[in-house]
Amino acid sequence: MTLPDPMNLRNRIDSIKKSLSVPEFFRYANHHLKRAGKEFVVLCPFHMEKTPSCFLYEDHFHCYGCGAHGDVIDAHIKIKGSDFRTALEELGRLAGIHQYPKPQYSGGSLGKTENRRTKEKTT
Repeated sequence: MTLPDPMNLRNRIDSIKKSLSVPEFFRYANHHLKRAGKEFVVLCPFHMEKTPSCFLYEDHFHCYGCGAHGDVIDAHIKIKGSDFRTALEELGRLAGIHQYPKPQYSGGSLGKTENRRTKEKTT
């Protein structure tokens, strides 16, 4: 399995963060945004509240009710319940950025283990 180049991965992460703002992602995730000065405010998706306390800035979010905070990737992981790789893939598509290819496995040890199990069952 070949892993993506760490510098290339860092560049892709930076490209996603520059291309997709936190308010854009929250809007995409169907949250009702209200303007609060230069920023936006929403009902926090991480705890129950009646008055919005989650502030959305261009590059991060912060909830003053529960303390949740992070960037657009953290928001995707927390709201959608996805892992880091899935968040990068979905945000990359949303931002129009080509993501790194999925790893290709050569069969390696998995194939050998599977063959051994098959032989044990037949004998």
